[in-house]
Amino acid sequence: MLRAQQVAPPTIIQTASKRVGTGDYLETIDALKSAAYAPDGTTRDLMAEKLWLQFSPFMTNELAPAKADPADADYILGRGWAARIAAATPRDAIAEIVRRAATSQIVILNETHAAPRDRAFGLEVARALRPLGFSILAFETLRNDVPTGDPGSATAQLERDRYVRFNTGGYTPDPVFAGFLRESLALGYEPVAYEATTKQLTPGGGIAERDQAQADNLVAAIFARQPKAKVLIYVGVSHVAERPLGKTEWMASRLKRMTGIDPLTIDQATIDDLSPGTRGAYDMASARIGDRSAIFFVGRRPLVLGPYAGAVDLQVVHPRRSYRFGRPAWLAALGGKPIAIPRELLPSKGRRLIQVFDAGAAADAVPLDQVLVEAGGPVPMLMPPPGPVRFQTQP
Repeated sequence: MLRAQQVAPPTIIQTASKRVGTGDYLETIDALKSAAYAPDGTTRDLMAEKLWLQFSPFMTNELAPAKADPADADYILGRGWAARIAAATPRDAIAEIVRRAATSQIVILNETHAAPRDRAFGLEVARALRPLGFSILAFETLRNDVPTGDPGSATAQLERDRYVRFNTGGYTPDPVFAGFLRESLALGYEPVAYEATTKQLTPGGGIAERDQAQADNLVAAIFARQPKAKVLIYVGVSHVAERPLGKTEWMASRLKRMTGIDPLTIDQATIDDLSPGTRGAYDMASARIGDRSAIFFVGRRPLVLGPYAGAVDLQVVHPRRSYRFGRPAWLAALGGKPIAIPRELLPSKGRRLIQVFDAGAAADAVPLDQVLVEAGGPVPMLMPPPGPVRFQTQP
C-alpha cells in the first residue's frame, strides 16, 4: 500500500518544470525522484511522483512496465474485459484511421504524458493523414502565452526556425515530442497552439474553464478563418472525449458542439503496460497484434474498453516492447539513423546523459536525441535525423 504525504520541499515542485524547460534534465529529474519516493520505494509526494513519471522518459524514452493488478482491471475496464478482447479481431491501426479519416474533417488523438511512444505514433498518424488533405496540426502542449520580451509565439518560432526550443511547450523538451513537431513541419503541417492562456483562467475555474478556453481557441485560430480545414488535434488523455465523462465535459465534446463537426476521436492512453489495472489487458491484446499498432473489433464495431467507452470512436493498442541498437524499436518512426556515441563521451564511472543536437541549432534547442548511459553498461546508439550534429553531456 503506497503512502502519500506532502513533504517534498516546495521549491523542487515549483521549479521542476522550469528547469526541465531549460534543458536541465539530469539533476532536475534526480531531484524529483528523491522527493517522490522514500528509500523503501513507497511514494511520499504525489506531485513530485507525477512530474517524475512525466519527465524521466525524456531521458529514457519509457517507464518500467507495471505489475498487473487483476482486481484493479475490473474497476478500470469493467467485468468481462478479458472475454471481450478474446472475442475481438485486431486490424491495422493506421489503415483503419486512414479509412475513417477519409470522411472526417477533424481527427483528435490523445496521449499518455508519460509515454513518448504515443508521440511517435502521433507522427505516424500525421504522415498517414497528410495525403488526405489534413494540413493543420494543433498541439495542446504548445505555449500559447507570449511572455514580456519574448520574440514571438511558439508557433511563430517553430515556423521560422524549423526546430524546437526548450520554451516551445510543456512537454516539447522531450526529444521524441520535438521530433514529432519537427517532422510534422517537414510534412507541411501548419502548427497551431490552442492551450488556455493565463488571461482565460481564473482561480478555481477547473476543467470546465480550461477546456472551454481550449475549444474557443481552436475555433478562433482555425475554424473561424478556415471552416473547411482538415485538422489533426493532439491532446492529453481525457481531452479526447467527445461526450461528457460523468459530469465533466472535455474539450473534444465542446468543440463538437460548437462547430457541429463530428470528430474522429482516438484513444491510445488506456490499454498499455504502464498501469497495474490495464497491464493484463495489454498483455492479452498485444500478444495478438505482431509489430504493428492495432485496433480491435467485435464484428464491425470497434472495441473500446475503460472510461472512454462510448466517448471515443477508436482505441489503439501498441506492440510489445522490442529494441534495436539498444533503443526502443518505435523510435524508428521518427526517421532517425543510428550513430555511435563517441568513446570519449562515455562515463568512466556513474551515469552520464549523452545528447546530440543539430550542428546549426541555437543553444536553447531541444536535443535531437539523448540517452542515459551507465559506466560499464551496454552502450546504445543515438538516433538523430540525417545531417551534421554536435554532442553534449550532462553532467
